[in-house]
Amino acid sequence: MKRFVKKSLALLCGLALALTLAGCSMPAESKNYIVNMTSSGMPAPASATEVLARIRPAVVDVMSYTETGTSAGSGVIIGSAEEDGEYFIVTNHHVIDGGKTFTVDVLSIDGEEEFTTAYDAALIGSSMKRDIAVLSIRPPEGTELSAVSFIEDSDSVKVGTEVFAIGNPLGILGGTVTHGIVSATKRAVNVGEIGTMTLMQTDASINGGNSGGGLFDTEGNLIGIINSGYESYNGQNVEGLNFAIPANDAQYAARALIETHEEQGGTVTQYGYVAGDAETNITFSTATLYTDSALRERETALIAAATGTEGPLYAAWGNSAKAVVAVTVNGTRYDFTERGGGSYSLSERANSVMADVRAGDAVRIEYRNVLSRGVGGFGGFGLTYNYLDGETQEVSLTASQYIYEP
Repeated sequence: MKRFVKKSLALLCGLALALTLAGCSMPAESKNYIVNMTSSGMPAPASATEVLARIRPAVVDVMSYTETGTSAGSGVIIGSAEEDGEYFIVTNHHVIDGGKTFTVDVLSIDGEEEFTTAYDAALIGSSMKRDIAVLSIRPPEGTELSAVSFIEDSDSVKVGTEVFAIGNPLGILGGTVTHGIVSATKRAVNVGEIGTMTLMQTDASINGGNSGGGLFDTEGNLIGIINSGYESYNGQNVEGLNFAIPANDAQYAARALIETHEEQGGTVTQYGYVAGDAETNITFSTATLYTDSALRERETALIAAATGTEGPLYAAWGNSAKAVVAVTVNGTRYDFTERGGGSYSLSERANSVMADVRAGDAVRIEYRNVLSRGVGGFGGFGLTYNYLDGETQEVSLTASQYIYEP
């Protein structure tokens, strides 16, 4: 079973925190922001101890407060706004998803002493497709925080590269460091409802709460943002199969989210977005259904449902699940009725197709209804079977720009 490395904590329901930003307030007018980010950092200090002393304060604990409780993850300070005193923190979309308010704990190291300072944070923007979100904090005037340096090109990272993973495992052990290597550089991994992502694999120990934390090389350069791992696979226990979003991809998404957001009077008036990321309002699964009402033969079908209550899919389908026959994107048709493929390959291919859809693309979905037939049983107890309706219908949409709003 694959899981996001996010830790949910049981707290009182209905917990609500007022969002206040520390330090000076935002200017009254709306403006766009450009973030300073650095690459390839300082020359490597002489020891791992010195490297970690430098980079650990740039990895923070993230708390996301929902209407029913809270969840914990990690984040990385990636830079600050020009002459504005605002620091930006990259984390995972699944860490902040559903959160209404956020706090971060920032680590400080003074000789042998370590302590953390809590700051209220604002959501700048988030991309579900890329599993990247950005928060911001405003320390008191004159406070300087550590920020990471991105590796110049994460595509240059090789298998066998030594790495440190830093984060907040279990949601209670902030600043924890684990050690390992890069096990693979470009794994196509199906990550929950996000779909297929190209990720960096590591054997560094990762646990719930590490989501959004940093994966660093031995020089202290950020090479990835931790986001997922396997606990089990096909019934087998799994160890050391963990994944991170490559730094190139994380930096691209974070920069876009920051530069497209707007603030006014200390409040975000426009959440950031990654131009071209599509909102298609569809989710996929699979089911084994009878091929017709005679209930003689069964096959695995790709099942689709509309998410949300807006757009052409919900208008055509409502809350009903449909069996997908084919998806056509900008004139290219992808068939999903061929036999012999397993349920995993069906949903994986569908997610892969939709992952390539960009805002503005024309999408047509051919589908069949899923109907039910009751069959009488002994003693009056009947059974209900689902089967495919013979008629093929279609619905068309233009993919819209994805902008996450909590």
